[in-house]
Order: sequence, then C-alpha cells, then structure tokens
Amino acid sequence: MPVAPILVLIVNYRTAALTLQAVEALLPEVRARGDAEICVVDNGSGDGSAGQLAAGLAGLGAGDCCRLLALPDNGGFAAGNNAGLLDYRERATDGALPRLTWLVNPDTIAQPGALTTLVGFLDSHPRAGIAGGRCLRPDGSIRHSAFRFHSPASEFLCELDFGPLRKRMSGFDVALPLSDEPFRAEWLSGSNLMIRDAVFHAVGLFDSGYFLYFEETDFCARAADAGFEAWHVPDSAIVHLGGQATGFTEARPKRRPRYWFASRARFFLRRHGVARTHLANLLWLVAHPLGCLIAAVRGRPRHDPPQLWLDFLTHYYGPDGLMYRPRRMTA
Repeated sequence: MPVAPILVLIVNYRTAALTLQAVEALLPEVRARGDAEICVVDNGSGDGSAGQLAAGLAGLGAGDCCRLLALPDNGGFAAGNNAGLLDYRERATDGALPRLTWLVNPDTIAQPGALTTLVGFLDSHPRAGIAGGRCLRPDGSIRHSAFRFHSPASEFLCELDFGPLRKRMSGFDVALPLSDEPFRAEWLSGSNLMIRDAVFHAVGLFDSGYFLYFEETDFCARAADAGFEAWHVPDSAIVHLGGQATGFTEARPKRRPRYWFASRARFFLRRHGVARTHLANLLWLVAHPLGCLIAAVRGRPRHDPPQLWLDFLTHYYGPDGLMYRPRRMTA
C-alpha cells in the first residue's frame, strides 16, 4: 500500500474491540478522501490484541487504507505514536513524514467530517501547526479538550476549585472556556489532535520519556516555543469514551499510577524548573484538602481518585520520591 499524505494514528493497548470500532467509524471518510491512511499500532498488548486486530481489520476489508503495526513491548503512548511515524517514514519513497498526522484514541468514534474539518482548517491557517477537535461524552456533553499550560498558580486554583476565586483568577485556569467557534489554545487533548509535518521537523517527535499523560502537553509547549499556533476546532468532533485502556475514568476513578506523577513532574521540571515545581507541589498539597472541605460544605461531589493527597505526597517526597532526582526526571 503506497503511503498517503495524511496519516491517522491509533495506538492500541488491550482495547482491540474498541480500536476496531474506531477504525470502522473512520473508514468512510478516509476512503472518500483518497489521500489518507490509517495506521493501528498495537503497543505490545500481550493479550492477543494484535491477532484480534488483524482478523478484525480483514473482516472490515480495511486493507486498502489501513495498516497494522504490532510492537513487541509497550513503551507508552508517545513511543507508540513515534513508532507509527517512523514506520511511515520508512515506507515513504522520499523518507518524509506525512503532511498531516491525526492522532485518534482507540476509545473514540469520529463523527462524520471530523478529519476533513481539521485538514481544511490547517490548510487555511498556515500559522497553525496543531489543531484539535471537540471531544464529546457518550451522552453528548462536552469533555474539555483545549487548555492553558499548567503552572504553580493553576495547581492551587484548580485543586481549590472555589468558584469566586476561580472566576477572579480565570486567566490561570487550565481548562479554557468552551466556544462553538475556533479559538487559540495552549495545548490540546491527544485524543483528537492533528499536527502539521513542519512541527515535527522543527521540534522532533513525541518525547518517549513520558510513558502516559502530559506527552501532548509537552509537545504543544515545544511547538509553541518554536512559533507554531495551536487551535481548537469544535466542528471536528469525536465521541470519547475515556480511560478504557487505563481504567482511569471520570465515573469510576482509580488510584493514580506512579507514571502519572512522573509525567507531571517531567513536564513541570522542564517548563518551570526545580524551585517552581516544588512551589507547584506545595500549593497543590495545601489546596487539595481545602478544596475537598469546601466541596463537602457546599454539598458538591468531587471525583478525585482514592488516596490522591497521600499518593501525591508519597510519590514526590516519600521514600524514593520523584522530586529527589530532578535531573533523572528530565533526562
């Protein structure tokens, strides 16, 4: 199969049935365009997913525009996407990357026109290097997917979650206000994210030092430093089930794994340095219990993972704490 100028990348980890559902939703638009291909990367699932995907893709008759790349090990989300991009470059006769790369989560269902809308936006906005679409929950409500970069102030503001203060300090809130028109963002969700090849040429591929979480935040930060704009385009929509591979969902939150804390530390240390990362951690540790108290007094539920405050303290400052080795965290 010759390479197409637009690459749709889906990284699967033990969610073969959902990945096949995602591919099935994409196939009509990919085939109608004729200039796009899908690459499904099985990220070392080790549960038979690769065989299930191969059989499922054959059953969909997707061989004309869909490729399966099975990796032996799970190196994380960034590494899985990098493998798909490098596989494309090896297959391209000129060794080039795709003109446009669209990252789509396996637990998503693309709505009609989602791909074409992002392509059209980037083609008509040459200063935009990254564009992301709207993410919907299965009930049709909107899941935030356009954000500001995290900072010490945002850690305090978001964990306290006190309405009057949040309104007064809205410029530090991570989640940007919703809009039905395209708008500039600082970073966008990796579940529905299109990237121009010029961005990869300028900043490189994804940082595989992130196992999971914050890799798209880091990538958007590097792109912004290189002068590229990131835009949220709400007319491109996907339904995002959320957390199906990790089990970390809004409705049934699990304890956050150590790699989440490691990814957060890597981003903060690289962007804000050691002193401001310690400050961000201190502000979070103070704000979280106060935020829980405020929510309890006001009768508002919070959907925090179990033991979050203790896990935060332990992973960063307990035995073998991540903050005791900042140079290793950013290597």
